Amino acid sequence: MTLPDGWSTGTVRANGIQIHYYEAGHGQPILAAHGMYDDGRRWLPLGSDLAAEHRVVAYDARGHGQSDAPETGYDLDTRVEDLVGLADALGLTDPLLLGHSMGGATAAWTAARQPELPRGLVLEDPARFHGSPGTDLEKAREITRERLRESKARSIEERIEAEFDDTDLAEAQRRRLAASVEECSPHIANIAQQHPPVTDAFDDISCPTLVLKRDAEVSDRVADLDAADQLADGRLVHIPGAGHYVFRDASDATNTELRTFLRRKVESGS
Repeated sequence: MTLPDGWSTGTVRANGIQIHYYEAGHGQPILAAHGMYDDGRRWLPLGSDLAAEHRVVAYDARGHGQSDAPETGYDLDTRVEDLVGLADALGLTDPLLLGHSMGGATAAWTAARQPELPRGLVLEDPARFHGSPGTDLEKAREITRERLRESKARSIEERIEAEFDDTDLAEAQRRRLAASVEECSPHIANIAQQHPPVTDAFDDISCPTLVLKRDAEVSDRVADLDAADQLADGRLVHIPGAGHYVFRDASDATNTELRTFLRRKVESGS
């Protein structure tokens, strides 16, 4: 599928598997991790905006996109090792880690376990932020498998109508996202709930951190902000009107927050 101008693709072997990635731009690196059911192409619009000043690398997590999909390795520890292995293979020095949902959890725990790796951390509505998921593990896995079966049974046009008709995404990006489920392995069901809450990592995260959360009720906002107080150098922002895809749902507000964070906390080294 055609990529925007300036983007290239590649594959490296890291942590025992082939990991596929998309890349654009030059400068201080940003390594982006997508959420469940997506692939690295989720980041193309934002990455294109950032590529004027940064080397942006967005990869396909195992079981997604064109990366390998072994039967095992979907636990948090292995996902962290995949990310670190990719960064090493590409020679990414002091990258900003950017993650959404599942990728947000992966990025957060990478920052906690490998504090020397990231220069900064941006989390977009990370999966299982705090508290219990409240769903039986096997039930959660079956929900994932059923969602994949139902989505793959639809045509790309049907998926676009069902999932992206009410968005401002360009047609090419809608088609990329609608196609991403075709390349999702059923093995990704093993990701479900296999990690502790993201906030458990906060005490061990030392780099500057920005957490962008969906809109929420006051009580949920208070709980989120209290949890973010654990960060040594962190800021949590609830974006009005945004859902789980915060950058997509409120691009102007989130881009402003991201740009401000990059300039004040990451690029300046303060």
